[in-house]
Amino acid sequence: MKLTDLNIQVRQRSAWEAIDLGFAFVQQHWKALILPYALLMLMLALPIWLLLPEAYLPIAGLVVWWFKPLFDRLLLYILSRQLFNETTSLAEAFSALPQLIRQTGLLSGLTYRRFSLSRSYVLPIWQLEGLRGKPLKERKELMYLQGHSNAIWLTLGCIHLEFIVVLSLYALILMLDPTGAAWEHIKSLFRGDLDIDTQYWRMLMDFVFYLLAVLVLEPFYVAAGFMLYINRRTQLEAWDIEIAFRNLGGRLNQLAKTSSSVLSSLLITLVIGSLYLSTNTPVYAQYYESQHEFLAEERLTPEQAAAKIQEVMALDELNKRIKVKTWVAKNQQESKQSNDRISDEFIQLFASIFKGLLWVAVIVAVILAIIYRQKILAYLSPLRKQTNIITTPEVLFGLDIRPESLPDDIAGTAHQLWQAGKTREALSLLYRGALVILTHEEGLAIQASHTEGDILKLAKPTTVAERYTYLRTLTKLWQTIAYAHRSPSFQEIEPLFTGWNQFQTPRLDANAVEVRT
Repeated sequence: MKLTDLNIQVRQRSAWEAIDLGFAFVQQHWKALILPYALLMLMLALPIWLLLPEAYLPIAGLVVWWFKPLFDRLLLYILSRQLFNETTSLAEAFSALPQLIRQTGLLSGLTYRRFSLSRSYVLPIWQLEGLRGKPLKERKELMYLQGHSNAIWLTLGCIHLEFIVVLSLYALILMLDPTGAAWEHIKSLFRGDLDIDTQYWRMLMDFVFYLLAVLVLEPFYVAAGFMLYINRRTQLEAWDIEIAFRNLGGRLNQLAKTSSSVLSSLLITLVIGSLYLSTNTPVYAQYYESQHEFLAEERLTPEQAAAKIQEVMALDELNKRIKVKTWVAKNQQESKQSNDRISDEFIQLFASIFKGLLWVAVIVAVILAIIYRQKILAYLSPLRKQTNIITTPEVLFGLDIRPESLPDDIAGTAHQLWQAGKTREALSLLYRGALVILTHEEGLAIQASHTEGDILKLAKPTTVAERYTYLRTLTKLWQTIAYAHRSPSFQEIEPLFTGWNQFQTPRLDANAVEVRT
């Protein structure tokens, strides 16, 4: 197919003008579309109506609506051939139908792409260009830059037009029905009390009305989307310029052929004339010399020629003048240049002042930042602390580490539990108290996934030596009784009772102060 065979004027149009061109194209070629399209719709709609159970006949129109992509492919096939002046017979249209079903993405068009609002715009890419995968994605992204939103509005408009056509057919029936049965049927649709005797025929009327709406509007919908696609291709590939150059080349070729034939004829004429004049025919030469001169016999002098020209120019036909009065500013060009110069000077002055103010603002901001740096850091420090906040778990290893769950005298209560023979409870209370101090006083980032060993590793860099030694001993004894189920001796556990107060308030030496700060 050649671009020069297009039977439309190829030029860049607006999107709505392209849609209007699609409507006009259907009006011009409706005879080539209507018979294959109507026959295909009848071949699909008739089995749907006959095979569906009577209880499901109200959804027959919905089934036909679902198969619209199949109708669209046949319509586009015929339209694309008509665009290049190729007529499509009924046999050719139905012979191409199997290929249209297999190779145009019909399966996806009837499933996950069925609700696409721009299917008339994308269909030529699937069917005519045959792109798939990544090339299809890139092509769609390029085509969607323009025309996509118009294709969506086209779909929405055609949906509303279908309802309008169906309602118009109902209105026509109402005007032509003298019995009023059609009006009763319409009212029963909203009441839900259809008459069983006439229900079948009324559903058939609904189905036929919808088929007529689809039969009338679907060709316009497909053609409008197709012309949107053609218009976008014209914008991207400059089809209008290419066709103009092709036509120009054709005319030049035709002119070259004509010139060569004329030149050949002229050469033949000159040869024949030279042979003819070489014979004794002086009569024609004498006649030519005596009767036909290139210059007139009466020649005017320059003064006479000037006078003749003045006489001719004085005629009314060549000397008509019209006076037109209008308001024109004095020294318009000079005032315009002056205004432009003043505007440029004002812009440069404003830019210089604004630039100076910006530099002053930057210098003042730097000075203020240096003067009030302590306050600024104080304002920013809470933000830094908030970013590092980690939610402390309330339960670790099955131990409740909430501060309110501990007694006031932790060491005394633990010693009483030891004396009562509750060694596990005593060590558990001491270990819980240690975890509360580490998490709430020192801010140790303990998480629920940490083990006792992980807690020791976290506490070592930030805890003073005395507190860390106590914590290590306490952890070892707790692991012994919690996992090995072996109770420690009194000599091992006694230092924990006596050293608890020192663990709560450790003595800070110089090294510890450096670590804490």
